[in-house]
Amino acid sequence: MLSNVNPTSPFFMRKYWLLFAISTPVGILFLLYLHFSSTGKLPSPVEKIEHYLVSIVLANATGWLVYQLDKWMDKKISWRESFLTRFITGLIANLAVGLTLTISTMFYLLQGTTAEAWKIGILTTIVLFLYEIFYGWFYSYRYYAHSQVEWLRSERWQLELQFESLKSQISPHFLFNCLNTISSLLYKDSKLAEEFIRRMAETFQYVLQNQKRKFVSLREELEFVKSYYYLLQVRFENNLKLEINIPKNLLSSPIPPLTLQMLIENAVKHNQINRENQLLVYVSAKDNTHLLITNTKTTASVNPVSTQVGLENIRRRYSFFTTQAIEIRDEAKFVVQLPVLKETPQSA
Repeated sequence: MLSNVNPTSPFFMRKYWLLFAISTPVGILFLLYLHFSSTGKLPSPVEKIEHYLVSIVLANATGWLVYQLDKWMDKKISWRESFLTRFITGLIANLAVGLTLTISTMFYLLQGTTAEAWKIGILTTIVLFLYEIFYGWFYSYRYYAHSQVEWLRSERWQLELQFESLKSQISPHFLFNCLNTISSLLYKDSKLAEEFIRRMAETFQYVLQNQKRKFVSLREELEFVKSYYYLLQVRFENNLKLEINIPKNLLSSPIPPLTLQMLIENAVKHNQINRENQLLVYVSAKDNTHLLITNTKTTASVNPVSTQVGLENIRRRYSFFTTQAIEIRDEAKFVVQLPVLKETPQSA
């Protein structure tokens, strides 16, 4: 990482100029105060040019060393986890550097007195104390701002994933199949057509209502899945079977909306379904900690239409809420294992 840092880049040059712009006036003010407190008058820039230069160089050297020391300590002690420890340790280290430089310079270069050394020591302590307070405040503010940006980015990404799910469910292909089914049912069974339209409306209503929600309850998701399954069952003439066996104590647990539906759609998409190739999808629980969505495997569907979401969409959405991985087993049966999420106030 450090090897890629260019010290002549505009970003770093701005930091150095800012450090110079702060340290230089501080060094001059120190000299003015010490001279005025001793003689009662301000030092002449012409007569005391050497003192001015020494003060400016000393202030910038101290500022640079203190800044570098703070950057090094940021890697060793976290402000976020141990604010007081980091503050005290940083202050002590900075005082050790600052007082050593300023007092030694006073004695050996400027030939200052002990009284002046005490004054410069007190001033240095005050300045470094204020600096460390502002440094800690700035670091905390920067961390807070970074956290807010990451949170907003995470929220936006979640909405984008939700939108991808939404697009896949109201795609022209899905709508076309539903309308074709309705058209054929109107002449065969008007009551069945009416029920199909009602379930289709419930399906679209659920999708539209929950497109911006992070969670729905597992109970809500299962009710939606039943309506969606009804549409598929009519379309495939009972050659598709869905069985649900979920303990009641898990029904209130949160789940990202459309998760189960997408897994059922994935099973339908990648398997041929007819009288000779019947498909069974089984939704169950394992030890009350995981949901299992299992489907049998038939002859692979020819050129299945992919919406570029599916399993990867579910993986990414779950990564926002848990560190547990989603397990996929493609053996005699296709099994997806989802971790049961804990209930949170944001589940609704």
